[in-house]
Amino acid sequence: MEQGTTTSVDAGAWARRAPMFLVVASLAFAASGPLARFGRPAHPLVLAAGRVAIAAAVLAAIERRAARLALRTLPARALLAMAASGVVLGAHFALFQWGLDRTSLPAAVSLVSLEPASVVLVAWAVHDLRPTRGETVGVSLATLGGFVLTRGSGTGEHRLAGDLLVVGAVVLYGVYVSMARAFSRPLGARVYAAFVYASAAIALALALAVLSARGAPLGALPPHSAFAIVALALLPTIVGHTSVQAAARALSPSIVALVSPGETLGAIAIGVAALGAVPTRAEALGALVIAAGATVAVLSSRRG
Repeated sequence: MEQGTTTSVDAGAWARRAPMFLVVASLAFAASGPLARFGRPAHPLVLAAGRVAIAAAVLAAIERRAARLALRTLPARALLAMAASGVVLGAHFALFQWGLDRTSLPAAVSLVSLEPASVVLVAWAVHDLRPTRGETVGVSLATLGGFVLTRGSGTGEHRLAGDLLVVGAVVLYGVYVSMARAFSRPLGARVYAAFVYASAAIALALALAVLSARGAPLGALPPHSAFAIVALALLPTIVGHTSVQAAARALSPSIVALVSPGETLGAIAIGVAALGAVPTRAEALGALVIAAGATVAVLSSRRG
């Protein structure tokens, strides 16, 4: 009886704290796009692999006892599931970093607000959770905003190819959030994150090895790029993604994806202030429509 009561109290505490994790994640994520842009000319996959490798090492050091215990006691199926989550997250980072490198910063971070729409559609496709009327309206509005935004391609650094890579990252994010909710419950959020980041780092290291073998110019790592990688590991990865994983244990995937509009607005503000990356009229209008659609989808989502 006491054990059941404790579990109930823990679940209630998680539910109360989950919105706080989303606020923290949104603030941390806002730094991701500007930091990645600052990290140029480092190869996008170097940025992606470096951030998850450092994040995995830091969290493994903090949770070394719990991580060793998990390795000994978790069934192989659970370990494989976490590894699969890591591969999906690694692919998400790779596509986002690559897309950001090939389009404008305002366009890339605006398209990130399509993530709630991705979560809704993935839940429908995989779990047969038909979207509510409000979710359908929100997804449609966000998609319309995406089309408005891409009409600005060809202006300045804005390119359609980069936009499409970011959209691919958005789709993978919907898959990743769903997997995090399903498999992170038996573990603490930091332990789960350490395993997932390590798997992502291994997958990205293999991708880098293939690129290097094919003669891709990965180049040396300037000091400011190394700083960007460390900052990406500490802020949007350890703080941001680990907070998302914690929130995903108590809230629905659609609510968890609420961090995306906040990330977009914060990243655009940082980009304008720190990098002079001012959005064009099409990018600004598209960002507003996407954020509005994402908010409608989230507020209309099923709870739990």
